[in-house]
Amino acid sequence: ILTKEQSELALEAMLKNATVPADTNLNGRTGIGDYIKLGYIPSDKYKESVNNSLDAYYCDFCISQVAKMLGRSGIHDEYLLRSRGYTQLFDQKAGFIRGMKADGSREEVFSPIAWGGDYCEGSAWQNGFAVYHDIEQLTQLYGGREQFKEKLDELFGTPPVFEVGTYPCEIHEMTEMSFADFGQCAISNQPSFHIPYLYSAIGYPQKTAYWVRRMINKGFGENFFPGDEDNGSMSAWYIFSFMGFYPLCPGKAEYITGICCGEKVTLYLGNGKVLVLRNGGTANGAVISHERVMAGGDLYI
Repeated sequence: ILTKEQSELALEAMLKNATVPADTNLNGRTGIGDYIKLGYIPSDKYKESVNNSLDAYYCDFCISQVAKMLGRSGIHDEYLLRSRGYTQLFDQKAGFIRGMKADGSREEVFSPIAWGGDYCEGSAWQNGFAVYHDIEQLTQLYGGREQFKEKLDELFGTPPVFEVGTYPCEIHEMTEMSFADFGQCAISNQPSFHIPYLYSAIGYPQKTAYWVRRMINKGFGENFFPGDEDNGSMSAWYIFSFMGFYPLCPGKAEYITGICCGEKVTLYLGNGKVLVLRNGGTANGAVISHERVMAGGDLYI
């Protein structure tokens, strides 16, 4: 646990990262000057502009939460507003978050299965729903809860086909998505990790339960993963999903439930308490606070 002084120093570092261009591309945020000026990272000046923009919006949300914790209301309000800038990238006609040029125009030709360009290691299907901090507003952009559910149904119902797009050839992430065969949800790579849990977030937990269980049973085995491990992220997804709850938005001290895939899962927590997760026989889509998890005891999911 950080002291107040340490938290203030952390906030100072976050604010510098969010406002000051770095000397090299290896540090800081991509296109931060244009992001501050335009409210997004322009696609005609930077590659993977959608991913970089969405990352920036989420980072701004996290800044707002740290500022709120420290009682810095002005910073909180400013960065919470910045975090909602993704709405201008939503293309109502196409039904996707898309790249936008500095003058506000878009490329005329668009394919939701074309990889690269404005997206990183995926297409609009894998990368256009990364608004972890503001699912409610994202839902409204699609016209409401039922319409967003239909979009997710379309995502899972679209065959795992792809166009190589701006990549020079078929990369392994494309191959893995096709082999795993969960529609356009490429659970083999990080951009899709949260997608099955969007159902629970909008009130359809049974659909989350269906896809999570199917992915665990068919995508993972004793000697195989659906994609590369990438510093433990694939294992982390599997463990959380098997237990039955997932950090949909790590910037919030909460988890959303999926379905516990074991009859009983025991966690020995760092505070000395024990949390016992039990399969409640149904998925309820409930939000569980981190405080509740760390309290230990029995939890039915």
